[in-house]
Amino acid sequence: MLSKEICNQIALKRFSLISPVLNGQVNNQLRYFEEVCAKAIDMPHYGLKNYSPKTLCTWYHLYLRGGLEALKPGGRSDKGKSRKIDPAVGDHIILKVKQYPRITKRMLYEELIKENIIVPKDVSLATFYRYLAIHPDLLNEQDQEASSDELRRFSHKYINELWQADVMYGPYLTVGRKKKQTYLLAYIDDASRLITHASFHFEQNFESLRSTLKNALLSRGVPKLLYTDNGTIYRCSQLSMICASVGFSLLHAKPYTPTSKGKIERFFQTVRMRFLSCLDLAQIKDLDDLNNRFSKWLLEDYQCREHSALGMCPLDFFMKQVDHIHLISDPDLLNEHFLLRVNRKVHHDATIKLKTLLYETNPAFSNKKVEIRYDPNWLLDATKPIFIFEDNKKIGEARQVNMYENAYVKRKNHTSKPLSTKDSSEENTHFVTSDNKAKNSLIPSNQTVSFRDVMNENMDKEEVV
Repeated sequence: MLSKEICNQIALKRFSLISPVLNGQVNNQLRYFEEVCAKAIDMPHYGLKNYSPKTLCTWYHLYLRGGLEALKPGGRSDKGKSRKIDPAVGDHIILKVKQYPRITKRMLYEELIKENIIVPKDVSLATFYRYLAIHPDLLNEQDQEASSDELRRFSHKYINELWQADVMYGPYLTVGRKKKQTYLLAYIDDASRLITHASFHFEQNFESLRSTLKNALLSRGVPKLLYTDNGTIYRCSQLSMICASVGFSLLHAKPYTPTSKGKIERFFQTVRMRFLSCLDLAQIKDLDDLNNRFSKWLLEDYQCREHSALGMCPLDFFMKQVDHIHLISDPDLLNEHFLLRVNRKVHHDATIKLKTLLYETNPAFSNKKVEIRYDPNWLLDATKPIFIFEDNKKIGEARQVNMYENAYVKRKNHTSKPLSTKDSSEENTHFVTSDNKAKNSLIPSNQTVSFRDVMNENMDKEEVV
């Protein structure tokens, strides 16, 4: 069976191929599928592979019926093994790579054919690529083929077709006796140049990104595409899962091409010139104060100020196309899409460890591998449960372990019962000696002492006092 991580990667790749159809970016669905299938598709785990338009059409309908989960494939029982390539081919690959360190995958395939090590009829190029994907240690060099692309200005015609996202280094704020760096996370609509959301944070991490993205979706609707750079926070699988679950595509700019995000970079320049340059940092009390001042400037200055490329202010341009706004109708469903997802195995004592916290759940889940979904804020509240999912269905919850309360929980099959008369007499006969006669006289021989009862009596006495 394929691992869950690989299944998620394949599902996200399939979603990226059909997303232009889902978002209404193509006029002819069949023609688009034919163009995509005209060349081999680099599919995670499988490598380059040819697909038919009918296959992409099937993925499209599967997503409409079952969402992202329906795009996940089933696994193979012979995972990690090639059906057509003999393991001895690996030795020949190693020799070729040592002989030609800069050889590409395709040239290596052709060289092996020339030497009759593999037969094209039996081993296709896609099969060969999959074999290398399974054994990455055989070939370390990557294809050196590259093409020089033209740089052209672009702008979408309608709002919410494309959002650009990026991070700007902000001012230092005094926190206690130290100064801390701030970061401005912002989203800009490509057509209207409207800032759908922007705020300062002390951390440039995924949690800051997750919070700002949710606020942007709630206030300005759902875009069709989200365009980001290749920063670590934008490359995490959690963000890809959120975007696919909500229903929009995540695109990454080509490395070392900062000009492709010119609109958001121009906005950051405006922030430095018109907001930060007029800001007296000595009067900023804390991060909330900075964000309040920034929100006021954003609404009164940037959003309502005429843009030279539009001939009107971004807010007016955005509101003129209000029919293109797809607002979130169910905030609770959006919150579910934004839950973080991690895989865990339930311990034999029905506990799950998440971060540094221990959670307990139904004993029926013991020794099972499940998916945990949670909001990071829940970890700060001991009363908040986390959700347990299996096959994309919620099957239970888990709550933080309270060691003190568990000490007073009555266990099943652990009840104490009094000794019989025969047992007690035998026990007394066995233990009555010159050293313990006085001790046995203090406790009746026909009963046992419960530690829980003693504790309860002590607590009752404390309450009376």
